[in-house]
Amino acid sequence: MKRIKLLLIAGLLASCQSGKKADTALKSRSPKTVYYTEPFIKRGNDLTIAFVGDVIIHQRIRVREEKTHEGFQSIWAPVQNYLDRAHITYANLEGPVAPEYGGPTGFPMFNFPEEIIPALKNSGFDIVSTANNHALDRQAKGIRKTIENLKKYELGFAGTITDQSQITQGFETWWTLMPIPNSNRSIAWIACTEMTNGNPDKEDLVLYCFKHREKIKALITQLKENPEIGAIIITPHWGEEDKFEIEPHVKAWGRTMLELGATAIVGSHPHVVQPIEQITTKDNRKTVIAYSMGNFVSNQITIQNKTSMILYLKFKNGADQKWLELVDVKYLPLFTTRTIVKDDTSVFRINPVWQGDKVPAEVKQILKTTLGEERQLKSKQEVEDFLK
Repeated sequence: MKRIKLLLIAGLLASCQSGKKADTALKSRSPKTVYYTEPFIKRGNDLTIAFVGDVIIHQRIRVREEKTHEGFQSIWAPVQNYLDRAHITYANLEGPVAPEYGGPTGFPMFNFPEEIIPALKNSGFDIVSTANNHALDRQAKGIRKTIENLKKYELGFAGTITDQSQITQGFETWWTLMPIPNSNRSIAWIACTEMTNGNPDKEDLVLYCFKHREKIKALITQLKENPEIGAIIITPHWGEEDKFEIEPHVKAWGRTMLELGATAIVGSHPHVVQPIEQITTKDNRKTVIAYSMGNFVSNQITIQNKTSMILYLKFKNGADQKWLELVDVKYLPLFTTRTIVKDDTSVFRINPVWQGDKVPAEVKQILKTTLGEERQLKSKQEVEDFLK
């Protein structure tokens, strides 16, 4: 089972070398806590990152878990191996995890049970975005409690902070560092959201994709110039719900961030898949933007809302490289089934499209029209070969 060392660190960007030496160096140069899990088993010059879309614990999903205690992991068990075998695995956590404040609730003001965090962590997830339109569903105290719970289980996050003063004092930043194996460099991870559903951000705890455009530009520039950063990944929560088309302002801002220095942009919020574009920047870097991943876990029941993917980005990690080189982009198409059983609860399962016997023809048409077939992994063997 793969595992990456995770740094949740602010202030100075310290050395991220593996082993005790890195631990000592980081602690001597930064006041922040450094979280480590087990080192990679997989070695070599390739680095693979897996991305999924929105994790939304709607009421029917929560009720099923409360009645059966089978674990949220059962929902994505059919694709577990395809997540865990990537070096780094990401999801958008679309809601607070602060059940102390009003208990777990569903739409429209989410509050997830704490169990979702260890379920993700134990399934191989390394980092989540906490910047989305539901980030303030339990106000500032919900953001702080969510961060506390994520730290409790050592699951990385980006997009929110606990206190604006922590930024100015150098105890927090708007990014999270993921160390690159066999290297003294790290991946810088930035997450932002277009809005928070009208919930006021009175304490400035959320990074906004468009409102904070100048701040994000400065962050990207600062990180690009830092010799200890080998890639910049941005996960924006943006766009229009249930639309396959990309809004012009989204496309323009995405291109700008890539030209400024971002390596990859992987979006969410529309709850449907949107196109993937590979772009060579003016400074000759190979980059990629996936505008929307669709839902990963949810109770949205239309066919388009149940169609999603695991996006894989493969990078060449050469010792003499400043930047990771993007060498391949693939996606594994997914479809979620919902079966109502005798106790009136719903069993949810996420399956590869090729595996499900209840996959409507419309799913394949959505995938073909929106994502194309060139990057699609169409069988278990193709996925196995890609993840070797």
